[in-house]
Amino acid sequence: MSFSYNISKDDQIVQVSLEGNLMNKQQVQGLLDELEFFFNEGMKKIIIDLSGTQYMNSTGLSILINIFTQTRSKGGEVVLANIPEKINKLLIITKLNSIFNIEDSVEDAKKILI
Repeated sequence: MSFSYNISKDDQIVQVSLEGNLMNKQQVQGLLDELEFFFNEGMKKIIIDLSGTQYMNSTGLSILINIFTQTRSKGGEVVLANIPEKINKLLIITKLNSIFNIEDSVEDAKKILI
């Protein structure tokens, strides 16, 4: 399966929806560039909706960490939402579930960021 993403903006929150298999950095270079644009605009609250993500390898995890690190270094916050069971297990095994804010839904994630 291929990979795609969609970015939307709601108030001061950037919502990123990921679809497919996240397996290499080239897939998300455009996403990273767009997030940098939002950072430069002063937007520092990000929700990453993983409901459409089928598979993620260690490179995919490192991309999430990269987004988290960039956002935090600018005083912002990242919340992961709608995490499929397979990816949730990966976050638990790598102990990344203790680093990220994780919510069951995008609506719950928005409540944390408001």
